[in-house]
Amino acid sequence: MVYTNSSASLNQVQVDFGNGSGYQTINLNTTYPITYTSGGEKELKVKFVYAGGTTLYSHSKIWIDYIAPQGNYAARFNGFGATPEIIAGDAWQGISGAANVTIELAPGHTQLTKPLIVVEGFDPDGRFNYFSFINRDDPGGIEVDINPDPSILYSLNEAIEDEDYDLVFIDFLNATDFIQRNALVVEAVIDTVNTRKAAAGSTEKNVVMGMSMGGLVARYALRDMEIKSEIHDTKLYISHDAPHQGANIPLAYQALVRHLVGENISLPVFFSLFDVNIFDITDIAPDLEEGIALLQTPAAQQMLLYQLQGTGDNVSINNNTLHNSFITEYSNMGYPQQNGIRNIAIANGSECGIPVGFADNATLFDVNETIDLPYVISVFALGTINALSLNPLKVVSTFLSTNTDIKAKFNLKALPNQESKNIYKGKIFIKKKVLGFINIEEDLIDEENINSSSTMLPFDNVSGGIYDINELVTLPPNLNDYLLEGQFNFIPTFSSLDIGSGNQTIGAGDLNKTYSPLSPPSAPKNTPFDNFFTNDLANEQHIQFTLNNGNWLLEELRDNNAFYSCASIVCSETLDLTILGENEACESNPETYILDNLSPNITPSWSISPAGGFNLISNNDGSVTITPNGSFSGEATLTSTIYTDCNDIILNKNILIGKPSINIVRIYEYCQGKYHYINFEANTNDPDASINWSYFPISGANFYPNGNTLNVELPKFYQSNSFELFVTITNSCGSKGSFYDEPIKKCGTFTNQPPYSARISPNPASSEINILTTIVSEDESSKKSKDEINLNYEIYDVYGYKLYSKQHKGKSVNIGTENLKEGFYILMLSDGEEKVTKSFIIKH
Repeated sequence: MVYTNSSASLNQVQVDFGNGSGYQTINLNTTYPITYTSGGEKELKVKFVYAGGTTLYSHSKIWIDYIAPQGNYAARFNGFGATPEIIAGDAWQGISGAANVTIELAPGHTQLTKPLIVVEGFDPDGRFNYFSFINRDDPGGIEVDINPDPSILYSLNEAIEDEDYDLVFIDFLNATDFIQRNALVVEAVIDTVNTRKAAAGSTEKNVVMGMSMGGLVARYALRDMEIKSEIHDTKLYISHDAPHQGANIPLAYQALVRHLVGENISLPVFFSLFDVNIFDITDIAPDLEEGIALLQTPAAQQMLLYQLQGTGDNVSINNNTLHNSFITEYSNMGYPQQNGIRNIAIANGSECGIPVGFADNATLFDVNETIDLPYVISVFALGTINALSLNPLKVVSTFLSTNTDIKAKFNLKALPNQESKNIYKGKIFIKKKVLGFINIEEDLIDEENINSSSTMLPFDNVSGGIYDINELVTLPPNLNDYLLEGQFNFIPTFSSLDIGSGNQTIGAGDLNKTYSPLSPPSAPKNTPFDNFFTNDLANEQHIQFTLNNGNWLLEELRDNNAFYSCASIVCSETLDLTILGENEACESNPETYILDNLSPNITPSWSISPAGGFNLISNNDGSVTITPNGSFSGEATLTSTIYTDCNDIILNKNILIGKPSINIVRIYEYCQGKYHYINFEANTNDPDASINWSYFPISGANFYPNGNTLNVELPKFYQSNSFELFVTITNSCGSKGSFYDEPIKKCGTFTNQPPYSARISPNPASSEINILTTIVSEDESSKKSKDEINLNYEIYDVYGYKLYSKQHKGKSVNIGTENLKEGFYILMLSDGEEKVTKSFIIKH
């Protein structure tokens, strides 16, 4: 589109695309392929030639995302026992990647024999290399102490040497390139390693460990070799806090970089009618250009879960095309599987899903500063600048100004949970007071506001490997005062464990979840790794080696199935471990019990009490089989003990052994009107057993059986010296009976006539019971309003232990029972003089 105020005919359009080719004549409505040899900002200059010779000019700017090719070579080997050499690798999209590869042979080795191939991660400035890996004790280095005895120093580096591993470290020349391209470099290294092993006569399998992005590159390389029917000869793939489903850098930080990198400091002219540019922000903060260049590298775009696009005041949310296309390809490839390779993962996130430590949408960085310019500086500095810009009105307003401030306002917030809210607001402006009462604000850089999308999850503060902002950039000391949250989540735990293998929708409930090797997540949101490590109490720094994960890793390098968990003292209640099996066991009849949701790599210890009444056999699959031997009948407790690195987890299950017990209790009786009421209850240790009542017919009497209760309605003056009842209880082991034979006195000869009755519902109950009390006595002196009933409520188990005691007022009372085990319980109500008891059953 060409807009002009000239009425002359347009004869020719020429464009200088900023690629060194100068002006070239173009035709409108035509596409031109343009090639650049460097990235960054380019200026497009347009020349319009009109009839009569008039020439008009226009210009604009574009940003070119570009990564220079590294040359057609793949890997350079350096190290003891190897001479430098160049190894050609396959090209990806016409260009080959490259890496410096260092081999350090284990003590006593003269040839490459037992390789541990380490693939580095995202390393834009090349600061992390082989020597960083073996010498550093901060994140990424293996010079960390792994001896629990602090008096004896023993590093992970030394331990790896003692296991005779030859280190092969891959240091990419461009660690920000496309993951696929660098994966082909890893394939070339593996081929060379296998060739050298064969020459040395070694039959040792490779171990390949990828750190951060290196975990993606390594997995892609191994699986790609399998798809191409190539032999990688690898027994163990280790993923160290790798972003299998994506990484996170707070969008607010991304917005700050993109906003400022596209802005100029400009002085408003004619009271903000137009601006005069003074200098680019990047002139005083050159790191901004480096920051946006990193955000736009291929690897960063492939990994980042949420991204932005644009610069200056044109920043907006990106649809993540490059990320989505890579993740789709990557998840469809699956995991290495050749010759039973074992895939394991170290996640630096918390085992118990503990978040980073600030709320959703919390303020991360907040600046609201005013720099007061003294009157003299205001006159001579701003006045001079405005005079040079030939702005007489601005000069006048400056000289008339009695108070001139430069204000900076920047507010950066964490992502909210699936809400559209402001996460970035930033501007720099001049605030002046003219003639002492007129306030004027004039922008030095345009204000920018960014809102989150309502579909975005709050990744900034969730459980996972964390980054400190000072690890990414060096903030001036004065800016640290405005930094409210220095740490943020970089690799969410669900991503480092690849929950659901990239084929399940991750929701808010998956972010701060317990991911414990003790009780791994179940399908479909399970982890595809054969084993994994998560940190015990808190989130660790990204790719940090520690005493705990170092020892876990060492066991896996020794071909042992490693286990580490501290969930027993932190979050055992969220593990969902349950003893599965029958609630009843009969004499000589074996029953098998197993722990549900327990990792198959862990074998619990089993016991039962009272001891001596059972034959107990622990099975190879971690289950236990018990067989009652007939010497015990009643309730027994089966115990499963899981031994962890921090504490033991003990789980119990109550089992009824043999036929159920039964006895009949007269709970209460009272007289009302022309009837004599008696309530009987059959107490049993098996709430699931069936109960049957038998009784002798009595003239004028009514019997109302209801489960374990029997309500009897007798004529008021009925009495008997032998009132007989019989109850039979039956479970899977057989039946038992109980006989009741006690005299019945006529009304007026007994005292337990409570002025109230109670009804429990539901019964059986699970999480709560409701007790409804009712006035039943005809004694006028004891009559009360139903709402004034004030009773003490007590709950007892079948062994007589008091479990609950509290006074309640009112005719309807609710009591929570979610903490009661399944079984039979007694509720006793008392007004201080009379007592009423009711039985109820808990069944979850």
